[in-house]
Amino acid sequence: MRHIGMMLVSCILLVTCLGCSIAKPSSNLLYQRLGGYHGLELIADDLLQLISQDERIVGHFRETDISIFKQRLVEHLCVVSGGGCDYQGESMLNAHQGLNISQADFDAIVGHLTQAMQQNDIPIQTRNALLAKLAPMYGDITNH
Repeated sequence: MRHIGMMLVSCILLVTCLGCSIAKPSSNLLYQRLGGYHGLELIADDLLQLISQDERIVGHFRETDISIFKQRLVEHLCVVSGGGCDYQGESMLNAHQGLNISQADFDAIVGHLTQAMQQNDIPIQTRNALLAKLAPMYGDITNH
């Protein structure tokens, strides 16, 4: 009888330990709340569409290979949101050096990114969380 009791306790401890070691689904990751990689691609598609229609900023992209830009954008958003992707692009400072991006240009992109996320039914808390992660890059992107 004592042997059965010890086995029962061992089983309970084993199940408890397994429960502790199994990672919780990371559904709370910003990356996942943005729809994962496919969601970021959809957001990037909508963002690029909005930029293409904005005469204030579209000139900054005349010399840009849009397919590569989209790929790097998705990779960057993936990394920033915790998706664990491998970003192949340059640093924000190097990528924007000499482009003379003004605060108004930056604000226009932020507005379009916000609209692109709205178009993809991203909740406002998630939109704000992504924008908060991007905001510190302002100095690397503008006025140089």
